[in-house]
Amino acid sequence: MSKKVKISVTCPQCSSKLPVAITEDDLGKKKSCMCPNCQKKLTFLVSMKLASKFGSDPTLGGNENDISLLIETVPDAMTTYQSFELTSEYYTIGRKNSGGPEHRPDVEVATTDKKMSRKHAAIRKKGKTGFTLKDIGSKNGVFVNDTKLDADEEIYLADGDTIRLGDTQFRVNIAERSEGDNELTC
Repeated sequence: MSKKVKISVTCPQCSSKLPVAITEDDLGKKKSCMCPNCQKKLTFLVSMKLASKFGSDPTLGGNENDISLLIETVPDAMTTYQSFELTSEYYTIGRKNSGGPEHRPDVEVATTDKKMSRKHAAIRKKGKTGFTLKDIGSKNGVFVNDTKLDADEEIYLADGDTIRLGDTQFRVNIAERSEGDNELTC
């Protein structure tokens, strides 16, 4: 029988702290639970930072107390390679606004994909535990690993995930830089 560790997950809807049991096999994988108070489904990435709780070496490297996210477009006939390092707390992804010389960008991650809404999706940094992705009213939906997100669903991203917005695919690269505690906030 594998060792279990209890972590605490905070519900973004009602701020309830939920105890969740994880095993070493859960590390780096998505896990879901239901908040007993507000009935919101929570999906989160079990951070590799918790490997030390099982006596494992997560080989995370670095010593800063933070994580960073890099998303890269997957090049194809219609899409050129672009990379975006996300260092702020909130980013909007969408189609470029075709303004004149006084043009001000209305999204932080912009493409020319005509099937992408002007403001298609948002990525939010969640403390020191991860990044979430949410559809913010797009016309054609948001897909993570070929699964369409529900209109109000916010999902944690995992290293290696693919995101599809319109005809553009992005690859997710998450770099963890520290040993963490046992609390995750969704």
